[in-house]
Amino acid sequence: MECPRCQSDVFCKDGRVRNLQRYLCKECKYRYTVMQRSGTGNLSTKRQALELYLEGLGFRSIGRILNFSNVTILKWIRAFGEQLSLVKATRAVRVMEIDEMHSYIGSKKTIVGYGLLLIEMQEDSSIAYWVAGELLPVKNSGTSIEGLTYENVMTDHRKPYEAFIPSCIHVQSKAETYTIEGYNSLFRHFLARMRRKTKCYSKCKKMLEYSFRLLMAKRNGELSILN
Repeated sequence: MECPRCQSDVFCKDGRVRNLQRYLCKECKYRYTVMQRSGTGNLSTKRQALELYLEGLGFRSIGRILNFSNVTILKWIRAFGEQLSLVKATRAVRVMEIDEMHSYIGSKKTIVGYGLLLIEMQEDSSIAYWVAGELLPVKNSGTSIEGLTYENVMTDHRKPYEAFIPSCIHVQSKAETYTIEGYNSLFRHFLARMRRKTKCYSKCKKMLEYSFRLLMAKRNGELSILN
């Protein structure tokens, strides 16, 4: 048993409270009982919850394994997601790939389209920049999205892309979008909420974005708590 505050295992008995054995941590002098309050988990437990989440389990499944409520697991994952920011390139890139995904928000009866932008990968195989959300209009060659410039846009053969991407920078070919389609398949595989036939779905847009960020950070080796 570890101290809930400092995770020290050096403790002694310190009487009883409401018929529960109380303990005193000899390191930080914190008093606690053998039964922790709901929602209280040490960093190791939260790390395990995050690992399970990014391996494709839902909040309820993780809660059953770790003996916490699904709401507690959600709060932990959301807190990890809030600590991350989008990865942004510091230079102009040559190629941007665009592909689309569909998911649910709030109810499985509410189907929403989700665009995912993937911009040229770095030499170390990390993604230079990505945005989850509605597809952003591309006006002309050299256009910048949040300060990032690019030269070419690669998509598949869906007609809607032709309506907002200028033909001079637009290349439609499945052979040019294999990278982003590969990452989209990772989202489908490793996030329970993104599977086509599942009982899991997103209740709000933010949690969907946080899930994308966490998985991409893990794939890029930038999720420090898992390193």
